[in-house]
Order: sequence, then C-alpha cells, then structure tokens
Amino acid sequence: MTDTSARTRTLRAVVADDDVFTASMVASALRSTGIEATQATTADEAWTTILEVEPNAIVTDLDFGGGGTGAELLWRVHRELPWVGLVVLTSHLSPELAVGDDALPPSAVYLVKSQVKDVDVLVRAVDAAIVGGEHRSEEPAGDVRTVTRSQAEVLRLVASGASTRRIAAERGTSVRAVETILGRLYTALGVDADEQANPRVTAARMWQQGRVRIR
Repeated sequence: MTDTSARTRTLRAVVADDDVFTASMVASALRSTGIEATQATTADEAWTTILEVEPNAIVTDLDFGGGGTGAELLWRVHRELPWVGLVVLTSHLSPELAVGDDALPPSAVYLVKSQVKDVDVLVRAVDAAIVGGEHRSEEPAGDVRTVTRSQAEVLRLVASGASTRRIAAERGTSVRAVETILGRLYTALGVDADEQANPRVTAARMWQQGRVRIR
C-alpha cells in the first residue's frame, strides 16, 4: 500500500482523457491520496494545462478520438519538460492498438485500465514515473487474444467504423486482400464470421474492452 502520509511535498498531476467521466474519476482518485490533479479532455488542452500547472506527472490516455494523440503529447512533454513523469492509462494491452506505429517515450509507465484495481496501483505508477524507476503491470486476466501488427492496424480501422473499401484505400491494397486479412483477424480473435451476425461489431468491442494484444 502507498503511504501517502509520508509525502513531504504536494505532488501535482494532469489527467488527460477524452472521456470526461474517466478523467474525473482518475483525478478524484489521485486527489484522495493528496495529489493535486487537474483534468483535460484533449491533447492540446492537456499541453496548455501542463504549462499552467507545472505538474510533477501527467496521466494520459492514448486515443483522444481525433486531433492530437496521447503519444504525441507524451513526446512533447518528454522533449520540452523532461522532468515531468509520464504515465499512460489506456484500455489497450498494446499501445499500437491505440496509436498505430507511434512509439512511446522509453520513460513512460504503461498502465491498462482494467488492471488498475485500486488507487494504489495508480499512485505507484505516478511515483515510479516521477523518479524514473521501474513499474511492472500485472499480467492481464481473462480472455486475451493476440494479433499481428498488420491485423492490429486493420482492427483499429474496423473499430473506427471504416468500410472494407476505405481500409483498402488506407492500406494501399485491394478490397479482396482486406477481406482476407479480416478473415484471419476474426480467426485470431476467436470470432466466428459465419455464426456472428456482425463480426465487425464483436471485433470492435474486443478492441474497446482492451482484450487484444500485439505479438
């Protein structure tokens, strides 16, 4: 357990998530331990808030549903404010599922929302990010499926509502090739395309629930 009474100074954190409820919950949890937490719902708003608040750490989602990504925000903080601790709090077991091939700063502490069972897990991650120490996440429980990087990119597009034709255009390939990839993706996810009324919906739900990782 984290001994918040042992803190010798008040820590400040910026919480960034495009879901207002999630941002509020995380910020409230941090405040309950004595950390001053300020919320933001876009990457741009988070950066402005960081400059105003001068936090010790940021806790950010990766996918803001448009505009700047959490990865871009993390890199900007890493370059311009390297003393600020970086914590990722996302639904996805693999960052590529949220931000494609964008890498994350090596100092970022990675947390999966489903693994944060209590506030102590979050506080330990913030502390580790600030001091640059190691923080190990627990292995995920439940039914987790593994996909390739190529399948993960297609899954991201499926989850965004992209049609097969649009996916083909995005990837510079044929509709038939995408249909083949989709078939292999559904197999990897354990989705029976013949029995499911809409395998796209099932696949997208698994993506949203953080039940997919990249090998």
